[in-house]
Amino acid sequence: MAAKILFVGHDANRAGAQLVLLHWLKAEAAQGRKAYLLLEKGGELVSQYERYARVWVWRKGPGNMEKIYKKIPFLKREERIDREPNRPEIADMLRDFRGEKFNLILGNTVASLALLQELQGLRVPFGTYVHELSFSLSMYASEKDMGFLATKVSKVFGVSAQVNRLLADKFQVPSNRLFLLPPIAELVKSKGAKSGLVKEQLGIPAEAKVVLGCGMAEWRKGTDIFVRVARQVIRQMPDVHFVWLGVGDNVFSAELQAEKEGWDESGRLHLVPNKADSKPYFEAMDVFFLSSREDPFPLVMLEAAFQGRPIVGFKGSGGVNDFLKELPDLLVGYLEEDEAKECLMNWLKKDAEVLGTLAEKLKNSAMNYSTERFVARWNEMDI
Repeated sequence: MAAKILFVGHDANRAGAQLVLLHWLKAEAAQGRKAYLLLEKGGELVSQYERYARVWVWRKGPGNMEKIYKKIPFLKREERIDREPNRPEIADMLRDFRGEKFNLILGNTVASLALLQELQGLRVPFGTYVHELSFSLSMYASEKDMGFLATKVSKVFGVSAQVNRLLADKFQVPSNRLFLLPPIAELVKSKGAKSGLVKEQLGIPAEAKVVLGCGMAEWRKGTDIFVRVARQVIRQMPDVHFVWLGVGDNVFSAELQAEKEGWDESGRLHLVPNKADSKPYFEAMDVFFLSSREDPFPLVMLEAAFQGRPIVGFKGSGGVNDFLKELPDLLVGYLEEDEAKECLMNWLKKDAEVLGTLAEKLKNSAMNYSTERFVARWNEMDI
């Protein structure tokens, strides 16, 4: 009999780990399992979560996280989060949780560890699904949180081998409580009719080559690296356009826009806000540049692979190592921008036969992270 799980998330914003959780809840529902989710705070995905799970929100106010994050991006989590709960409703929530008799309380990301500690009175075993590497761990979890993970969480699931090595070596998570669980991705091939519209909207000629990067514009995602490498490539291949999907209302995005205005007179670099439907952008691209300094297992990498497009990434930056281990020609030295430039230009010049062969390999690799494969891995763990 499958375990009855209370999933715990830190928010419902549209980001990688939150989307993984959404796909997981959807998969639970497809198997006829009732799902339960406690969120520390809300966000735009709440209504979608509610399609597949009963949802509680611990703290319904917007809190201070977003306001401070825009001003001081690298503050640690415990310094920038107001965790004041909805106190009149907490007693009712805890009563609900006791009545459900859960077998496991599973936090999605280390950002949920503080809330897990608030639930210790339920006397239910804890699990945590870790999507973070060093930089994000320092941002989203305190020393107390990581000590709790190492000593009190009975099952720790890492999204990649690199994550698990870090948890074992730096935080002494015992190997018998550490499991590898690559993320779930909804891989759906769209009809491709909107890809031409994307180029038209951005003013990109239909025949032009496009390099895409995607994610919230921030230091960890290496959006500044993407912009610098774009400048180098465009100097030598002026018909190529670079598109970053995910700029927002923060200092980092503003600095990138100012840098672009300083050199991109020809309009070859496009900094685009995040979109609910990103698939047309992936269809419009020719090469995907994963410029992240660290990225445990990015869903955008799987999306690019499913489209059959070359992915250029940095060795040692996270899950890209696991995913591209059979395709070393797509990996360059860690943060080696000149190597990245050369690799991008090389793949932009490849002929259709070479690209077609690579596309099949990438699509097949991406299917290893489908909903069906994720469910099979999870069921094999016999939680």
